Amino acid sequence: MDLLDPFGLATQRFVTRLKSGEPHQVFSGFLYQLGGDRYLVLTALHCLLRPNTFYFKNRGTEATWSDLYGHVLTCKALGLEVPLYDGSRPLFSWHGDPDDAALDVAAVPVRLKGEPQAINMLGRFGDYKVVREGLALTTGSPGLIYGYPGGAGILREAPIARGFTLASDYRISPFSFHVDGIGGAGCSGGPVALREQVGDSTLLQWIGLYVATHEAERLGRCIPLERVMEVVADLDDDLASY
Repeated sequence: MDLLDPFGLATQRFVTRLKSGEPHQVFSGFLYQLGGDRYLVLTALHCLLRPNTFYFKNRGTEATWSDLYGHVLTCKALGLEVPLYDGSRPLFSWHGDPDDAALDVAAVPVRLKGEPQAINMLGRFGDYKVVREGLALTTGSPGLIYGYPGGAGILREAPIARGFTLASDYRISPFSFHVDGIGGAGCSGGPVALREQVGDSTLLQWIGLYVATHEAERLGRCIPLERVMEVVADLDDDLASY
């Protein structure tokens, strides 16, 4: 298992079902470990709510979500099936987006046995080395979007990693950045990583969450890591800074 891409192992294909039991949608998400068996499923808010939208803001209508959108979150690979609502109350969190910047991020608390791979596990994994920082965040830096375009995977379960280059300096906007390369429908909610080859090591650095593709321009829109971590911090006040 160590020889497999650790970000690929952290990225899973999730399926939601409506309250009636009917299928809702298939989408990408990834695991963040809070500690022990406590994890978060990180994804885009629109993946839990309305399908086939680039981003979704639905403030003030939370009481209707449980009847309209995905009611149960499942993941076959993880053996996961958890409710998303207690009555009409969401059991997940999302970015408050006080600046109205379409910060399309959600997090679902779950408990998972066996300590599966998470996006925030650092260190060497076979040929890969996961780092917190150090890779260039400038225009032209190469990277990967992990996800399940159209629901497709490698051998049915593993995500497909699609290449990109940063279309501008990552640090210009605190709310979103663009990449030159298409993730495709179904990739929303997947992690965005920089990738660099150094000697015999492949370095990976998590920098954000993919939310949309502007098809005409072949530009992908992503939410920066700092904004994603604001949702994580809201769910775990005792969590140390990543």
